[in-house]
Amino acid sequence: MSKQNQKEAKKLPGFYIALCCCVLVIGIAGYFTEKQTDDSSPAVSTEVAENETSDLPVFSDEVEKYSDAVIPTPPPAMSAEEESEAVSEPVNEDVPALAQEEQVEDYAVDNPDVEGNAVTVASQEPVFVMPVSGEMLEAFSEALVYNSALEDWRTHNGVDIAAETGCSVQSAADGVVEKITDTAMGTSVQISHAADFVTTYTGLESVENLTEGKEIHSGEVIGTLGECKGENVTQPHLHFEISKGGEAVDPSDYLPY
Repeated sequence: MSKQNQKEAKKLPGFYIALCCCVLVIGIAGYFTEKQTDDSSPAVSTEVAENETSDLPVFSDEVEKYSDAVIPTPPPAMSAEEESEAVSEPVNEDVPALAQEEQVEDYAVDNPDVEGNAVTVASQEPVFVMPVSGEMLEAFSEALVYNSALEDWRTHNGVDIAAETGCSVQSAADGVVEKITDTAMGTSVQISHAADFVTTYTGLESVENLTEGKEIHSGEVIGTLGECKGENVTQPHLHFEISKGGEAVDPSDYLPY
């Protein structure tokens, strides 16, 4: 064996010894590292498990049901008053409340914005006054009555009120002049009123200041009395009628006799 080979052979034991020492050091380091990890893992796992499952129910394999479960407690029931306050919305005081609707007649009373000569057509029944002052000569009748002047049978849809020829005839209530016509019984004026009432005045002579569509106040003169023809009553009188909703009604039920 050459000297060179002898030198190489002497170096081999030292190399193997150094290699074994390195492996031993790595093994010892790995052992302690693994042991430290094994010791800390159960604690970490236990802590994680406790945090994750502390609020969950525990299932028992023996009885196959939840036992020792942490059941959330429901909130206490509110009283009716508290519930009403909870659901009620706050009131916005900046928004004015809607005003209640007022009837026209209530608005017009003592209101400075309404002109003094304005005629307010209310929904309530009007209060009638006597168109002329006099006694009743013939009453209202829905039954057929013999008319000696016309020699036939007919109803008497109004009342005949005694009055002097030429006296003033006044409107029995506030209203509007609807018609002015000449009939076989004389000149006739028809006035419409509130609540679907209509009054008719027959036997007039002069209506010079009256026109259809004119507003009339209660007690306002609409003309003078003339001759009322074609009736059983021959003495001077006013034939006066009242209808409601197109049906003739007895004026005696509404006039202040």
